[in-house]
Amino acid sequence: MNVLGIIAEYNPFHNGHLYHLRQCREKAEADFVVAVMSGNFTQRGEPAIMDKWARSRIAVECGVDLVLELPFAYAVNSAEYFARGGIGILEGLGCVTHLGFGAEKGHPDELRQAAVYLAKEPDAFRSLLKKNLDAGLSYAKARESALAQIMGPRFSELSVTPNNILALEYLKQLQLHNSSIKFVMVNRKGAGYLDKEPKAGIASATAIRNHLDPGQVDQYVPQETAEALRQAPPLRGYFDLIRGAVLSRSADRLAQIFSVGEGLENRIKDQIRRADNLESLVEKIASKRYPKTRISRILCQILMDLTSLDGSLYARVLAAGNGGTRLLREIKKTAKIPVITNINKVASLPGLCEKDILASDMYNLLTGASLYENCDYVRHPYIRGD
Repeated sequence: MNVLGIIAEYNPFHNGHLYHLRQCREKAEADFVVAVMSGNFTQRGEPAIMDKWARSRIAVECGVDLVLELPFAYAVNSAEYFARGGIGILEGLGCVTHLGFGAEKGHPDELRQAAVYLAKEPDAFRSLLKKNLDAGLSYAKARESALAQIMGPRFSELSVTPNNILALEYLKQLQLHNSSIKFVMVNRKGAGYLDKEPKAGIASATAIRNHLDPGQVDQYVPQETAEALRQAPPLRGYFDLIRGAVLSRSADRLAQIFSVGEGLENRIKDQIRRADNLESLVEKIASKRYPKTRISRILCQILMDLTSLDGSLYARVLAAGNGGTRLLREIKKTAKIPVITNINKVASLPGLCEKDILASDMYNLLTGASLYENCDYVRHPYIRGD
């Protein structure tokens, strides 16, 4: 039995995701596909365009068999931790045979070679990385430069695009786990991750969220996504929630937030009253060392009071098709981590799960949804019968 694992956000699920899913399934000759998906907040530190229940349902309707939630603590974090959480869950299922991911550049062998090097982190690489960080570069830029200096310019190019950065981290985690999971890679087709304009009939999720008029979206997404986007409530008040979270915490408390360091808590406290909107706040806090995406993640971590990643991983089911329910029966025989289908029936929830529940409550505040009817204690996984 071949089980393909995919780590994704599906924010929203578009034609590029459908292409990737079908290509990976074919290459892996997969009997089942399980996706580990970000919950209500994404790696960029932003609320998702639709809640996790809608996005997981769409994924199942478009061909994924089983959708599991990537815990907030890993989902709203750097590529390294995003990958650590996703790979940790797939490994923990005990039955995943293949990992599928997309990449903008490079040959699979090149990515594997670079990932092995990053996993080992020899002294020469560590020394160059520290030197670059001390020079004020962000971690991503510092690593890119260190790779270029040691392995050559070709390898630095492999670590600069969004999908490649994640691909390297996935492969690095497989190395660190000494995993038997094989990988299949699909070259990104059409628009790039940050492209504002569609290409080859595919629009990026960024373009769909921020740049395309509602009337333009339908041709770039499956029908299920188009219908859900039309019904999705607008998100309002995120900046106010962020401001309230920062104002209500001392600088010492902010210093304990997971991704905060080097006195950044003082800069955040200093700027919170000076900014009129979220974009302005991020701009005022960001620096060469702390790029805007990292600041956005930090602000979201402050909102959830995320101070550590302590706690075991778990497989929390968000949605399943008929194949997914069959796969779940197998997973329960092989899983090395807790499998959660109903949090009300779990005697003791994993600690990190509390942040997922809080993230849902915060998201419901943004959409104006009922805090009770839409909370994680009341909502249940979407189960689709074929």
